[in-house]
Amino acid sequence: QAQASVESARAKLEKSIIRSPINGIISRVDTKVGETVQSGINVISVISYGEYEVEAFIPEADIAKIKIGDESTTTLDAYSPDTYFTTSVIKIDPAETVIEGVPTYKVTLKFASTSDERIKSGMTANLDILTNQKNNVLAIPSRSVYSVDVNKYVKLIDPKNSGKIVEREVNTGIRGVDGYIEIISGLNQGDKIVASPNI
Repeated sequence: QAQASVESARAKLEKSIIRSPINGIISRVDTKVGETVQSGINVISVISYGEYEVEAFIPEADIAKIKIGDESTTTLDAYSPDTYFTTSVIKIDPAETVIEGVPTYKVTLKFASTSDERIKSGMTANLDILTNQKNNVLAIPSRSVYSVDVNKYVKLIDPKNSGKIVEREVNTGIRGVDGYIEIISGLNQGDKIVASPNI
């Protein structure tokens, strides 16, 4: 009976202890000693040691371009726009979240550094997610390309007659955030194009 009483006391003691599923720091306690807490109510908030994440809602028009592992250049409003942090996509929710009538998908990104003391909970982040990258390609300002029906064209100075403007059909590839677009075929390096053609 004595042993059973000890085991019962240990079981009651275990029920009185709250254990965190992660290692971290308690950031907030929402109740006081003696208060009755209902099931499902947050009582204690814990922040992990430096393993911060960013949640972003991506419109359906762009979500198809994003995949797990994509890296992102991230800035925080608390610092200058020239202070960059590296993050990467670790999760993409399969179900949509409708925001102001627009279907979006929650994407979770994780900071590469777990020891950067500048990163704190609750900060606002701005993301540039790299979905594709190519090196040593021919690229021109995207405003130089215009469409007629389903075809794309560029106006350039005729190599044989500098006083003449000719139209050249082109095939384009990826578009960069810097305003340039890849030219797969139709132009050669050194061609002189009309930067903003008057269509």
